[in-house]
Amino acid sequence: MLVNADCTLIELVGTAANPTVKAVHKIKNVYWNDSRGRTLTKNGVQISDSVMVYLYSDEYIPKAGDMIVHGEVNFEFDNSTQKSAGESMKKFRESYPHFAVVKTVSDYRFGGLPHIEITAR
Repeated sequence: MLVNADCTLIELVGTAANPTVKAVHKIKNVYWNDSRGRTLTKNGVQISDSVMVYLYSDEYIPKAGDMIVHGEVNFEFDNSTQKSAGESMKKFRESYPHFAVVKTVSDYRFGGLPHIEITAR
């Protein structure tokens, strides 16, 4: 089992333009691989940042659109009103600028190394 970090998954509901936090899941003992790349092209610089995470626990299986942050995050989201939810999300993004958005989730909970593989950007 490859383990090098803890992570926090932020479960979102609603639309992409107006997300609301449903729950925050702190997951220990994950494998986190952060790849940051830049390629110089004729038209400028192409950014190809990506994150790959192996989850060995199935306490929460993320979905595309959820947010993931390296390490344990202690941030209180305020969803009491639509306006406060938006302000809360804005403060979170300012406080944790290196968050990533989950793009794909693959279930490999079988064989010798059962895990859930997440790719995010």
